[in-house]
Amino acid sequence: MIYFVLALILLHTCQAIPEFNDINILVVTDAHSWISKHIHDDHDPSLNADYGDIASAYLQLQSLAAESNSDIFLLNNGDHVEGSGLSDASVYTNGIHGYDIFPLIAMMPFDALNIGNHDLYDNSTVEYMTGESGFVDGWNGNYLTSNVYNATTNDNIGNTHTILKGKNSDTSILVFGFLYHQTDACTAVNVEDPADTVNSPWFLSALQEGIDAGVSAIIVLSHMDLKDDNVYVLQDAIRGYSDQIPELENIPLQFLTGHTHYRGWSKLDDYSSTFEAGHYLDTLGWISFSADPTSPTWFDFQYIDANLEELYNFTGTTEDTFDTDLGLSISSAIEATVDELGLRAILGCPPQDYSLGTSNSLYDLYMQQIIPLSVLDVRTGTGNTPWHLSSTGSLRYDIYEGEFYYDDVFAIAPFVNVFRYVADLSGEDLQTVVDNLSQTSNDSPIFTGLPKYVGGPDDIDPTLFYDLFFNDYDESYIVPAVEAVVGEDVVVVNWRDDSGADDFVDTTLCWAKSIPDLFPC
Repeated sequence: MIYFVLALILLHTCQAIPEFNDINILVVTDAHSWISKHIHDDHDPSLNADYGDIASAYLQLQSLAAESNSDIFLLNNGDHVEGSGLSDASVYTNGIHGYDIFPLIAMMPFDALNIGNHDLYDNSTVEYMTGESGFVDGWNGNYLTSNVYNATTNDNIGNTHTILKGKNSDTSILVFGFLYHQTDACTAVNVEDPADTVNSPWFLSALQEGIDAGVSAIIVLSHMDLKDDNVYVLQDAIRGYSDQIPELENIPLQFLTGHTHYRGWSKLDDYSSTFEAGHYLDTLGWISFSADPTSPTWFDFQYIDANLEELYNFTGTTEDTFDTDLGLSISSAIEATVDELGLRAILGCPPQDYSLGTSNSLYDLYMQQIIPLSVLDVRTGTGNTPWHLSSTGSLRYDIYEGEFYYDDVFAIAPFVNVFRYVADLSGEDLQTVVDNLSQTSNDSPIFTGLPKYVGGPDDIDPTLFYDLFFNDYDESYIVPAVEAVVGEDVVVVNWRDDSGADDFVDTTLCWAKSIPDLFPC
C-alpha cells in the first residue's frame, strides 16, 4: 500500500525524452474504441491525440532507442469495443460491435495485444474478430488469450503466449495475456479461472520455453485491476515454479493491468510490479526497468496524457517533426470513418454538464427524463405504474454543456441492451427488491459514488402496483431478486425489442431519441 500511495503522490508527470533501460514498454489499456481524439473539454490537458499519434510516438521513440542500441515494445491490454460510435454505431447497420473499428486497430504497430471482457459480450463480435475480419490471425500469434477459449473447439481464441525480440539488442520478453475470471461472457467463449490456468501443463512449458530462449523479463498483460487477487495468483505461480526453473525466482516480472479505468502502480516483490494506465485513451503508459536479476529492480514509470504537446515533449519532437507516414494514415482512416458514420452530427445542446457522480447526476437525468420520454412513454396495458431499475455501470461518460454529438450517445450508453419488465409488483415488494439489491457491492469500474442500483422516475409508493422495467443485461440479477421477494417465479415480458418496428428502443437509442427534444439547440 505504501508503494501505491507514493505512486499517486509523487507522480510522475511526463518528462522530456525518457531514459532507456533494458526493458522499455509503452502500453494502452481499456481504450473502449476511444481511438479518435476527445472532442469535449473532459481533461486537463486536452486529450487531442488519437491512435495515429500514438503510433507516431512509438515510432519516434523506436528511432531514439535505436541510437542507444535499446528496444521498445508497444502493447495493448484489451477492451477494444463498447465506448464510442467507432465500435458501436455498426450495431444498427450489421449487428456487430466493432465492425468498423477492428480494421482501424489492425493498422496499429502493436507488438502484442490482450483481450478484454467487453470484447467477449457478443457472439457476433467474437465471430467477427476470429473470422471474417482476420483481426486475431492478423497479429501472427501476438494476439494473446491465455485463459480464453473457443467454446466449440476448446482452442484458445488467440495464442497463449509469445516471445518478443528486440531489433537493436539481445533483449527479449515472454508475454502472456490473461483476463480476470469473467463469468458473464457470451456463449462463443469459455473464460478459465487464472488459478486453474497456471496449473495447466502448457503454462509451465511456456515458462521453460522463455527461459530456454534467454528472455530478459516476463510481461503479463492482465485485464484485471492492479490489486486483483489474480495478479497475486499469477505472481505466486510464476515464482513458485522456481523450484523447477530456478531462473524464475528473480527474473523481472511486470504485470500490465487494466479493467478498472484508473492510473496506479504497486510493487509486488523486489523484482516485480503491477502498473495500470487509465482508460478511454487518456493515458499512454510508460514503464522501463533493468533486466539484471542479481539486484532488486527499479521500475521507472510515467503516465503520459494523450495530449499532443506532451507527446512532442516525451519524444523530443515538435509539431513539425512529430508525425510519421503510418501515424498520419491511421489518423486519416479514423477521421474518414467518423465522417462516414456521422458521429459528429449535433443532436442537441445541453445547457449544463451532467456527471456520472452524485452532483448534477447523469443518472437523475436518465431516470427522471430520458427513460420516461423514450421507454415508459408507451403503457403496458396493465394499469400499473411503470418504474425503471438500472445498475450504475450502465452509463459510461458525462454530458458536457454545449454541443451533444451522435458519438456522445455511444460514449454514454454503448451497450445497446433491450428492455424487459415484470408486471404487478406491489410497492412494498418493489421497495424490498431495491433495498436488497442496493446492499450488494458496487464492483463497476466506473466510480460514480452511487449505489449499485438506482431507479425512477419517482419514489416508490407502497400503496401502488408497479411494472418493473430493466435492461436485459441487468435481468440476470434483478429477476432473481424479485423472485426471492415474491416467493415464486415471475414472467419476464419483452418490451419494444423488435429492431424492425417503429417503436424499437434500447439503452443506447433512448438517448438519441430524447436529447433533441430535451435540449434543442
